[in-house]
Amino acid sequence: MSAVREFPSVSVNNNNNVIQINTNDSNFSVVPGSVIFIAGDRPRLVTSGDTTNRTLTLAIAYSGNDIVEKSATLIPLGQNSALLDAITSLTQAQNGLAEAYGDGPGTVGEISWTAILNPPPTATQWPTWVQVRGDINEVLPEAATRFPTFPEIGGKVSVEQLPDDIDTDNKRTQALSPRIKREQSLSQRLTDYPTLKKTEVRPTSSPNNKRLIEFDDVRTEVHIAMTDSWFTIPTTIASRSFPIFYRGLILRFNNSQAYSGTIKMRVFPMGTGGDGLPNNPTLANHEWHEYETTVTNLYKIGEFGSKYFEGIIEYIELDSGWHQFDVNQSDVGSLNAKFDVAFGTFRSPFRTFYQKADGYWYSEDMFPNVLDELGPSWAQDASNPRKFTVTDATSGSDALRFFSDSFDDFQFEVVLVAEYLSNTLALTVSNRDPNRMYYAGSGRFITDERIYFKRAGSKVTGAITVESIKMRIPHYG
Repeated sequence: MSAVREFPSVSVNNNNNVIQINTNDSNFSVVPGSVIFIAGDRPRLVTSGDTTNRTLTLAIAYSGNDIVEKSATLIPLGQNSALLDAITSLTQAQNGLAEAYGDGPGTVGEISWTAILNPPPTATQWPTWVQVRGDINEVLPEAATRFPTFPEIGGKVSVEQLPDDIDTDNKRTQALSPRIKREQSLSQRLTDYPTLKKTEVRPTSSPNNKRLIEFDDVRTEVHIAMTDSWFTIPTTIASRSFPIFYRGLILRFNNSQAYSGTIKMRVFPMGTGGDGLPNNPTLANHEWHEYETTVTNLYKIGEFGSKYFEGIIEYIELDSGWHQFDVNQSDVGSLNAKFDVAFGTFRSPFRTFYQKADGYWYSEDMFPNVLDELGPSWAQDASNPRKFTVTDATSGSDALRFFSDSFDDFQFEVVLVAEYLSNTLALTVSNRDPNRMYYAGSGRFITDERIYFKRAGSKVTGAITVESIKMRIPHYG
């Protein structure tokens, strides 16, 4: 029986009944009645084939455009009659089997036992109970047919089997049972977690072994309770000193020697801009500046053209050397200069500053020993000089003032605690928010003008404690 045959390349011309096979295929045969499909064209009847010349002959001449080197498929449909004859024979055999043993032609149902020769007895009946059950005791071990006796499961533990920490000579140890691990209840577990609590005062009394964490939004502090004391989490990142040039303070070159050349400085003006620096540059206050200039016959730094610098000089670089002012000192050998005053009292300009997480540098507490001004309605506590009371202060000049005019433009952080307060208290000379205190309690204020406690409205009465006054400057990095 021939199979379907694929030809990768054939050609045939118009009005011609001979198909030329272009490949070397010669091992094919053609069953009469076969058809060929060329390049998807309609099937065409093939009558014969020539394996020598590799040609196929069509029953009817091909008509259409010439086909050149196209694929073709040869299908031996001429064998269909033989296949149909085989299927018919199988059907007749099935019908004969159904007539002999079943329910008639076309249906094979149950076959009766009489048609089966010598069936076994067990195949013609349901089994009996004895045939499927039997006696299980015949296959089980004897110990599996009953409950065990006490000697079989009891017995006595030998000394070798006991743990090492049991003293066999001590009857009490033999009676001890192993410890039971107790799980904590939910309430017991919750007591292990510290309680988070807001506070406005620094804790001083013993926490008595309580688990507490207190946070202070005013001072930005966190306090953790120990057994009988408190631990405050440090908030300082770094510390250093800055020289704050006050009016009249200068840095004078030794032996009245004059310097000529380039000078470079990093400065932080606090009120007079760049006045007093070499060549009096124009600089904004309360900002860090790096500037460079050229000088001739410069004898001192901090005064220039009868103008005096007020602020911080962080470093100075000359052609002959440089110096960073980060420690308290009076003689600056690297610049061949020393601190001096043109007038007034000579004192150290250095103050220690601490950098906090907000990026600012805060000085040590600058609460003055001597107040600049104390109004008639104000009183300072004799036992606690930081505590003040004010009674019916009605005048705008009836005020509490800490520093002289030279500190007016400095930026300060002021932390206050008001024990009681009637009406509003202004903290600066401009009497503007946010530097006003309306209620009793703690408060933190940032000022960049004269600190001047006075009535904000018609009058004020209260008791306040000044916890700290610290100068604040931004980081120079």
